[in-house]
Amino acid sequence: MKTSALGSVVVSLVVLTACSQPVAQPSTLTIDPNTPTDVLPVDHPPITGSGGGSGAGGGSGGGTLSDGGTVPALQMGTRRLSVAQLQASLPIVLGGNTWMVNSTEGFTARAGTLGVANYVSVVQDSLEPSPLYLKFMGDAARDACNRTLNDDLSPDAGPPPGSETLFRFANATDTIATAPAKIDANLRYLRLRFHGVKVAATDTVPLEQYRTLFKDAFDASKATSATDKVAIKEGWRAVCVGLLTAPEYHLY
Repeated sequence: MKTSALGSVVVSLVVLTACSQPVAQPSTLTIDPNTPTDVLPVDHPPITGSGGGSGAGGGSGGGTLSDGGTVPALQMGTRRLSVAQLQASLPIVLGGNTWMVNSTEGFTARAGTLGVANYVSVVQDSLEPSPLYLKFMGDAARDACNRTLNDDLSPDAGPPPGSETLFRFANATDTIATAPAKIDANLRYLRLRFHGVKVAATDTVPLEQYRTLFKDAFDASKATSATDKVAIKEGWRAVCVGLLTAPEYHLY
């Protein structure tokens, strides 16, 4: 009985001691408005480009690394338009015209050769700028540009004046010798239409290669005793093909 009574006393003392211990209170979270919010998680692997946090191994564009080096900018790299993108964009820049192979739309007729996936033997589109791709893009540009020029110059079914696709600021009788300002204005318009590049009215450098292309094609055509109208058409055909086969049209 004495042992039992002693045990009861010991248990009571333990319980009372436990109840008397202070209960730890949860820490209060505070938000410091000066603390950067673009830091990486503590378990995030280090990165060396922009877009991450400002902690060690990361950076948020223009920051510095822990060793004092500058954070390099991340880039997706240069990509080539897919056949589907080309197929969709060509009628937009050429006023509804596209590449035709006989009576079939060219990108459809040459899809397999251009590397479009058929999901039987090929499951991923090829986006390599191969020599074969360049050859077909040259074919596409010459055919589609010719169709567009014929539409612009059609005496009966052509678009209303001022709404032509390739002759927006120049007409079928303007040459570099007779109307250089109109030729340059039309080249600025075409650079914006084809490449999304806006050339300032006072800047002629981005136009030089296309002005030269127009003049060379015009002079070569005139050398074969062609009329000015035919030679001008050849000049704008050369410009159109040059714009469509330029890297600015196919790469982004």
